Amino acid sequence: MKPLSPVDAISPAFSRTRTLLLPPEAVPGMPATFRFGFFLKMAVIAALTQPSFYGIAFSFFADGVGLSLAMLGIGLHHPRPTYLLGGGGASTVAIAVLAILGVIAAAFWVLAGWFWCRLRFTLFDLVVYRHGRVGQAWAPYRSQAWRFFGLMFLVALALLLLLAVTAGPLFLHLFLALRHLTPQEINSDPTLVMSHIFPMYGVIFLFAIVASVAEAVTEDFILPPLAIEDASLGSAFSRFFAFLRERLGHCALYLLLRFVLEVGLTWVGLMAVFIVLGVALVAGGGIGFLLYHFLWHAGAGGATVFILYCVVAGLLVLALYVLLLCALYGAIALVKQSFAVYFYGSWYRPLGDRLEPPAVPAAWPSSPAPLPQAPPLA
Repeated sequence: MKPLSPVDAISPAFSRTRTLLLPPEAVPGMPATFRFGFFLKMAVIAALTQPSFYGIAFSFFADGVGLSLAMLGIGLHHPRPTYLLGGGGASTVAIAVLAILGVIAAAFWVLAGWFWCRLRFTLFDLVVYRHGRVGQAWAPYRSQAWRFFGLMFLVALALLLLLAVTAGPLFLHLFLALRHLTPQEINSDPTLVMSHIFPMYGVIFLFAIVASVAEAVTEDFILPPLAIEDASLGSAFSRFFAFLRERLGHCALYLLLRFVLEVGLTWVGLMAVFIVLGVALVAGGGIGFLLYHFLWHAGAGGATVFILYCVVAGLLVLALYVLLLCALYGAIALVKQSFAVYFYGSWYRPLGDRLEPPAVPAAWPSSPAPLPQAPPLA
């Protein structure tokens, strides 16, 4: 595979993404037909590897729960169960419940983290080999996923320590500066707060850059040797540092283009998602308005039909929203992974040979066997 610059790797990344969302060719040379089930499978697997997909799904779920609680009239003023409180504070039962919940949360975090790491290897396998079989892509990477999970755990701890060292003093100084002030004193001098808020924005911005670089390095440069050669973490890092010394400028440009591609595709995709949802909501709302006008006052049967329509229409809009998010974040994940393997594969030969197998030189035709000599004349 010839060396590629980060700019050169963009076009084949998009081309590979298009082929990944279509089933493998049944007959070589024949174009693959679109199958919705295969497209959805690939999109969901890829979307589940994106932290931003979990973030937007969690925010949607949290907003839905908050809205449901508000509709039910349950607020923060709701009295707490008396059995969780003792005379002087938290009871033994409350401490035991919190401890059990903490253990369950830690176990869930470990399992979810390992599952996410295993999915990262699955996505890598699907992108590199293009066979389209999730079970085959999942199976070979059990031990590699545990090593990668350990690495991600250490990276998360390092990032938390960095955040504590950089943002922690700012929060502590803000707390000490405001703890003896009344709300009126704080409102009379906004600079007391703003002098701490603006540095925090800068710290959080720099922290986001460091976290993004750490994510790109671990997923795009450390994971491939683990997946292809079952290499150790030390060997994978040694290979990456050698690559960094040789192509520092290309690596920096790759990280910048990776960020630009992700942000650009996300913004454009979310605009398309909300346009489609807006059209669906306007159409569904218009039909609902007509049904309400004709059915709501037509007796119990008409009201029941209208309520059923509202429930079915709401579920259809929710399903459309989830489907569009899976398609968007799945496509973004496939583009990012394809971009990564083409760029790094042009330097890391075992990966490049799997993307573009080297041509086998044709064998030279063997020399014909010599003709038998005629016997000498008597």
